[in-house]
Amino acid sequence: MTTNESREAMRAAARSPEAFAGYVADIQSRLLGIASTLSLLAQETQVELRGTHVEGDRPWDARVRAWRVERPLRELITSIENAVTAAEKVNFRRRKHDEKVAALPAQRAAKALEKANKRTPKTLPVNKSAEQVPPPTKTGYAEPQSIFDLRDVRDRKSA
Repeated sequence: MTTNESREAMRAAARSPEAFAGYVADIQSRLLGIASTLSLLAQETQVELRGTHVEGDRPWDARVRAWRVERPLRELITSIENAVTAAEKVNFRRRKHDEKVAALPAQRAAKALEKANKRTPKTLPVNKSAEQVPPPTKTGYAEPQSIFDLRDVRDRKSA
């Protein structure tokens, strides 16, 4: 497969949510297979390397030598398992993105309706024969909100 063909295949997978999920699931299953194979390799390597004794070794020398090979192999397996987890996360985020995009026109329509309703006057007459009630004017003074607002202004002390 050439580079252009693979790019076209990836473009098609990126356009379709189902194809995207299928492709990522395929990669995820391949990674799981690689991780299980590497786990078997790690076990067999551990047995082989720890069983290799050289004349003059102390009891722990073979194990210490083996750690230098086992540690990077374990890190590789962990990285692949993290990649599998990341693939699950990518599928979840893509699904959430598609749901959000699908719901966006309805949310925008609701927001536009709310905005339009804010512009209409709040006080409407009960019957058509009644005159239009003008909206209340703001005088700059608020009505008392609590009992403490009823105190006389002269009782207040300055800071």
